[in-house]
Amino acid sequence: MKGWLLDTNVLSEMARSKPDVGVLAWLRSLPEDRAFVSVLTIAEIDQGVASLKTADPRRATYETFRNRIEAEFAGRVTPLDDETIRLWGRLSGDYRREFGGKAPVIDTMLAATATRRRLYLATRNAIEIGRLGCSVFNPWSDDVADFPLQS
Repeated sequence: MKGWLLDTNVLSEMARSKPDVGVLAWLRSLPEDRAFVSVLTIAEIDQGVASLKTADPRRATYETFRNRIEAEFAGRVTPLDDETIRLWGRLSGDYRREFGGKAPVIDTMLAATATRRRLYLATRNAIEIGRLGCSVFNPWSDDVADFPLQS
């Protein structure tokens, strides 16, 4: 694998009042050129901001957080291109056939993005997303030494 695709739940740890110190230490240790976010993650943060009333004091905090993520990951925000969307369709169909029901759309799109770009998907939802066949890393419980990076 070439690097890490960071799920929203991993990035959100930076905005928590009592973040997990292990997750924060892991995030700080990542080589900048090996850490990526999906356009979907930016959209999920936007969704959280938009769901708050204009007068909600948390809105400004979340907007600042979103702007910080976008600035820190400039040039490393993965788009949804045709190949990724088609892989999403195959993964979703495979999931439905093997496990019944529908896989969560955003999780499946993140799995397709990580698979296509040869990235570990860093997420707290490791068991569910692991069913999609991508390489999943849970920074709350996994040992990073078990997830080597290649050129």
